[in-house]
Amino acid sequence: MRKNPVFLVVMALSVLAMLLSACAAPTAEPTAVPATEAPSTEPTMAPATEEAPTEAAAEPAEPIEIQFWHGQSQSQQEALGALIDEFNSSHPDIQVVATYQGTYSDLYSKVTAAIAAGTPPDLTIAYQNDVSNYVNSDAVIPLDDLMADPEIGFSDEDMNDIFPAFIDRYPQAGNQVYSIAFMRSMEVMYYNNDLLSAAGITEPPASWDDFMNACELVTKAPDVYCYEMNTDASRFANWIFSRGGDLLNEDGQTVAFDSQAGLDTLNFISDLFTNNYAIVIGQAYQDQTDFSLGKIAFAFGSSAGLPYYKQAIDEAAVVQDWGIAPSPHTTADPVVDLYGPSVAIFKTDDARQRAAFTFVKWLMDNEPNSEWVQATAYFPARQSTKDQLSGFIAENALYGDAYSWLPYGRTEPTIAAWNPIRSIIADAMTAVANGVQTPEEALNDAVTKANDTIANQ
Repeated sequence: MRKNPVFLVVMALSVLAMLLSACAAPTAEPTAVPATEAPSTEPTMAPATEEAPTEAAAEPAEPIEIQFWHGQSQSQQEALGALIDEFNSSHPDIQVVATYQGTYSDLYSKVTAAIAAGTPPDLTIAYQNDVSNYVNSDAVIPLDDLMADPEIGFSDEDMNDIFPAFIDRYPQAGNQVYSIAFMRSMEVMYYNNDLLSAAGITEPPASWDDFMNACELVTKAPDVYCYEMNTDASRFANWIFSRGGDLLNEDGQTVAFDSQAGLDTLNFISDLFTNNYAIVIGQAYQDQTDFSLGKIAFAFGSSAGLPYYKQAIDEAAVVQDWGIAPSPHTTADPVVDLYGPSVAIFKTDDARQRAAFTFVKWLMDNEPNSEWVQATAYFPARQSTKDQLSGFIAENALYGDAYSWLPYGRTEPTIAAWNPIRSIIADAMTAVANGVQTPEEALNDAVTKANDTIANQ
């Protein structure tokens, strides 16, 4: 059907009006601010040109907090706390929280309970036989990969600088490293030079024959004895080492002191007591007291006892000239037993384990380690730390002497059974000293019991 011309004109005018209306400026209200955004309290000017929005700055990552359990008390706890404060200040991405857990026995019990509950700390100080138990519980990590890590590990220079006795390998766990140490003490021989000089002896005995000859000359029983024996397995260990022997076979499955070195050590003890050159310690630290009173010529013990020996000697004011030396030996070089706790890292996650290792490595660095040494009289992990201890060594000459023996250091077995074996050895020493068993009988008995203990651990 054809359209009316008038109708077509009206329609054209209507379309034109609609087009003109669409080109006009808007008069609608501005869009309201969404309720989830806080409106600005200050008016803002529109930018001359429109810019792409920028992303908000990323929030800094929270520091990794690691839990460190230890058994350091009194002045050692204060010194450790000061070091941790230093570390936390210089490592804002890692924060160490230290907790004192009592004696090492208490610490071991609490760690064992925490492992069973699935809530162990990130790292702990522990003796190696305790660490071996943690290894058997699959609770701690081997440190070999972290030590070799190109970012946080030890360089070749570091490894050449660190004394080998500060790195613990575990023969029953593939000889992997499961703990490392920032402190050690040393088995040394304390000698009373007043008594030696009076007997015509000009230097401390360097061989076991010399030691026995000195005993014959200085003993004036019952007033003065050559030696007061503390029946501790660390004495036995050093005497075995100094005769070229060992305590454990390479596979960690049997003891190695069923040897001539083991028999010679027990024969030595038998000779001392048969000839009335020695007595057995009556109570803890009695040898230290009697040494300070000039009642014995020799004592064997930890270098960490140096400050206490000095204090006792100064207070008693009897002994004028005294010193320390390595144990007598038949080996070409002296041998010293280096002992003390190490640090183990528990299984958590990669970031926490790396943070824990970073802290332990820092404790072994020269500056923090030298601070620890000066507060505790322990030895540091690195040879180069000695350069930072010149003032301390100048004031503590005997400590400086002992430092020079660190390259001769050896360590006791890192197996879980070593703790009960220590008691077996102490019993053997006591039996020989009291004449209850011959050296041969005591040795055979100790070896059998020790091997049974390893087999049943």
